[in-house]
Amino acid sequence: MHGEEVQRAVAKCMPWILLFSFFFTFNENAFNLIAPNLSNQFGISPSTVSLVVTAGKLSFGITSIVFAALSDFVSIRKMILFTCYSFPIVTLLGVFSEYSFALLVIFRILFCATISAPVALQIIIAMKYCDKLTAAKYFGYNTAVYQIASASGNLFAGYITEYLHWNMTFLLPLITLIGVPVILKNLPKDESKKGSFDFIGIILVTVITAGLIIFMTFKMKYPLFLIVSLVCMAVFYIHMVKSKNPLIKIELFKVKGVVWSLIVCLLFYGTEIGFTFLFPFIITKIYGMSVSTLGVFFTITNIAAFITGMMTGRMIKLTGYRNITLLGGLLIFSGLAMVALLVGYSAVFMFLGMGLFNIGYTLFFAGYLTNYTQLLPLEQRGVGVGLEKLVMNIGSSLGGAFIAMLYGQPFMNIRIIDFSGNKLTAPFSNASLILMFLIALATIIFVKVFDKKFNKIDRMEALHLE
Repeated sequence: MHGEEVQRAVAKCMPWILLFSFFFTFNENAFNLIAPNLSNQFGISPSTVSLVVTAGKLSFGITSIVFAALSDFVSIRKMILFTCYSFPIVTLLGVFSEYSFALLVIFRILFCATISAPVALQIIIAMKYCDKLTAAKYFGYNTAVYQIASASGNLFAGYITEYLHWNMTFLLPLITLIGVPVILKNLPKDESKKGSFDFIGIILVTVITAGLIIFMTFKMKYPLFLIVSLVCMAVFYIHMVKSKNPLIKIELFKVKGVVWSLIVCLLFYGTEIGFTFLFPFIITKIYGMSVSTLGVFFTITNIAAFITGMMTGRMIKLTGYRNITLLGGLLIFSGLAMVALLVGYSAVFMFLGMGLFNIGYTLFFAGYLTNYTQLLPLEQRGVGVGLEKLVMNIGSSLGGAFIAMLYGQPFMNIRIIDFSGNKLTAPFSNASLILMFLIALATIIFVKVFDKKFNKIDRMEALHLE
């Protein structure tokens, strides 16, 4: 097929590939919400229940970089079809996890491992078969799906648990079977190339990731996991330098802008998860609202961000790749500032702040990811995307653990920009202020790495979008 035909064929597959992203996010949000139910049913502590999410996140982080790295020499089509056939089996078996907590953890690990292929590879598919602007549009769709999936997870998980049973969250993803014929017919048949897989490298990456995520998830109480991760990082660096075919080539880090872009990713996702962790405490402790009311307002802000994500392509056409990222950073900063300055006043300001934050997140992600992927050498695009996914998982864990660690510390009660007069608001105002600093730093680094030439849109890309 010619370029235009390939792009049209890929366009038919993308909605079904993005459906896997929807169910990954939906499933994670659902299990976060129903954690108390799991604790009661299995008679275990909340910290033990957190293994359901932690183990899944760990599984997803590791397998994402594996599938992405393999895409540099293994057929993407074959890996996607592997998920199409294996994922429904895993989700069907997951229904039986109600009988044992160990089974639940195992099936969550398998769920995240099998679904990670399309979630990671959709970015590479967009890069490989689409022009830059169309790829950016799909990145926007990616965040739009994330937002609507988050809303759905928050809104429906409670109803599923109350009127059906929590194990039905495993059954819902069987809908992905409908899209298999479309993917089978339209996804381009790419050929595998000669290459070798670095098993030592992936073992080291697994240990590094496991150590960091466990260390951060349990609020930094177990420094041994951090020490093991740091030691393995040093070993991994030596391995990258000495090995002939390492998982991640040292040359990738020497490409101008790549390291700083990954730092932007770390700060960006740390801010995003940190605020997501903080916000429910603000609404329940300061305003006394119920979790169900919080879910409704979350849904409204998620839908607003979803609509924005679906319009990302047209917005980029008007503003450019770089400027859409800066606009996203500004909206995130403004949302956090509204919370930091006005917490304790009307709850309307809090939900407006969350709305600005979510919309900004959608725009920032689409612009950032488009520019980051342009830096990657052609032969290392797969592993470059996998590395971004890995940093994303570490940043997400770090953000939540960092804010959780600050929560309850005496120095957080010092009033800096909190003028509400409410005795309970200072910690939330200060936490939002810290997150403002992180997103400002991420945006400044982005501006330094990507100058104005990265804002340009090719004339042919703009015409194609029409």
